[in-house]
Amino acid sequence: MEEKRFYKGLYGSNTIEFAKGLIHVHPFGEIGKQHQGQVKLHAHHNFLQIFLVQQGHTEFHSGSEKRTIQAPAFILVPKNIAHGFLHLTDVSGWIINLADTVLEHMLQREADVIFGMEEIHVVSVTEEEPATMEVFETMQKCVDEYNSQFPGRLLMLQYLVGQMLVQLYRISLGGRQTFFSSSNVSKVYFRRFQQLIRAEGTYKKTVEEYARDLFISTGHLSRVCRSIANQSPKDILIDYFITKAQLALSDVDSNIADISYSLGFDDPAYFARLFKKKTGLTPLGFRKKIGVKRT
Repeated sequence: MEEKRFYKGLYGSNTIEFAKGLIHVHPFGEIGKQHQGQVKLHAHHNFLQIFLVQQGHTEFHSGSEKRTIQAPAFILVPKNIAHGFLHLTDVSGWIINLADTVLEHMLQREADVIFGMEEIHVVSVTEEEPATMEVFETMQKCVDEYNSQFPGRLLMLQYLVGQMLVQLYRISLGGRQTFFSSSNVSKVYFRRFQQLIRAEGTYKKTVEEYARDLFISTGHLSRVCRSIANQSPKDILIDYFITKAQLALSDVDSNIADISYSLGFDDPAYFARLFKKKTGLTPLGFRKKIGVKRT
């Protein structure tokens, strides 16, 4: 089996520009053309992807499994899950990339929906199943809004993305569209670790304390995180709280020091250094980049 590669951006890239830190849309098929029609197995740490296949045939790969996809269809791929493509014809469509902030902010009271987004779903769009046509239409509206410059664009995107995720979750409840569902022990521990991070809500809690709550050793937790996400537990914690910080920094009513304290950082200067190390920007620089005028 091919080695799983991780990218911080789209395939072959370690950068991605999310609109207000939330969403990014890219043409589907464009990356494949740059690589002779093949996108090798890879994964992403911090965003979920929805592939909107509007025209053509492609072979979708996940681990050792393969499935031929005929348009129209869509594919939901969670973060940390290896996936790839072998395009069998010219293909077109869109890739909707959703940053962690979308799931955390929009679905914080709907934990079941979040966990419904942790498995791959491959869905054919057919008239026989109106729900698939409805979510496909919502995805297209999301793409159109992303590519527009209309007033209230971000607010409309948040509404459309939320609608899309709920529609996807409701389709997933039927179980017929799941590409694979893995329940091995490492994935169970990893998922529970993520649940605990969300529930705790503070950077103060240590990796050792999380391991104790999971009734495993810190070494065991480290092996779990390495096997699933190719990251240390500490890096997963940092990524989570830096993502939360990006969302908080988009709120003009909060100052940077208060944000750092609210996330569990005792020293705003340390928070700023960690933020820059992870994003390449200071918190103030990030705010300037997204157009928020507040220190």
